[in-house]
Amino acid sequence: MRSIRRYVATNLSVLGLLSIGLYACGEASDGGTTSTSGGTTDGATSGPGSTVTVGTGGMDPGGAGGSPAVSTSGSGGAGTAEASSSTSSGETSVTTGGADACVKGQTRGNQVAVIGESFIAATHGITQQIEKQAKANGSLAEGERYIDNSVSGTTLANDQIPSQYRKAAENGMIKYVLMDGGGNDCLLRGDGDGALAAAESLFETMAEDNVEKVLYFFYPDPIGNQFASLKSCLDTLRPKMKELCDGLTAPKCYWLDLRPVWNGHNDYTQDGIHPTAAGSIATGDAVWESMVENCVAQ
Repeated sequence: MRSIRRYVATNLSVLGLLSIGLYACGEASDGGTTSTSGGTTDGATSGPGSTVTVGTGGMDPGGAGGSPAVSTSGSGGAGTAEASSSTSSGETSVTTGGADACVKGQTRGNQVAVIGESFIAATHGITQQIEKQAKANGSLAEGERYIDNSVSGTTLANDQIPSQYRKAAENGMIKYVLMDGGGNDCLLRGDGDGALAAAESLFETMAEDNVEKVLYFFYPDPIGNQFASLKSCLDTLRPKMKELCDGLTAPKCYWLDLRPVWNGHNDYTQDGIHPTAAGSIATGDAVWESMVENCVAQ
């Protein structure tokens, strides 16, 4: 009997120690991982249509020493995902919503040409506002400028505005062109068709030079009875020039009609056609918004 009692007591002691050890191991996971079905693991949440956040610097959510990378994926798969990433220096960022990615911070000022006449050149305020927006949004480095060759009084016909482009393209680096044109062809010559033919030839030259994208911003309505014939010519030229721009694939051309921007804002001009400081800012902002939307010089 004593042998039996000693055997039972010994085994009960062993079982007790094992139970204590297992309990201690479970409690010792200080700051450890908790997992539930469809729940959170180390700061990550997963499941259909969920957001996954992974730290880059350590075990804690978000990491120590790095910015968190955020990825959102619906249950439909990667095809609907949107991703955003940036380097630690903030120089380059990529935003993608599908097959094409718009890369910021890789466009140099000497890769962008601005051409046209006095609507731009009277004060160059439109170009300055676009550059201001580009710098604020990381698309143009501080201290850099676009090549603004716009000259007052010039026309598309007679090779005037086209020569502005060729001068800018002498460096062999122009990838993007911001332009107007046709206003003086109508105002001084009453020749919208000449402007259209000159623009067609200019775009062919740009294609040969491997220019990637053009943003063509066309005039608001002139204000004042003295500009009745100008308005009539512009109204005839506008749809023709838009059709030409919209049909281009090399370079790709984006059309911006400034009438909705200017309508109801007589303070945007003093003489009925040229922009005031407020008009230049509004126009520059509208051009920049179209540049962002179409990944022009980003």
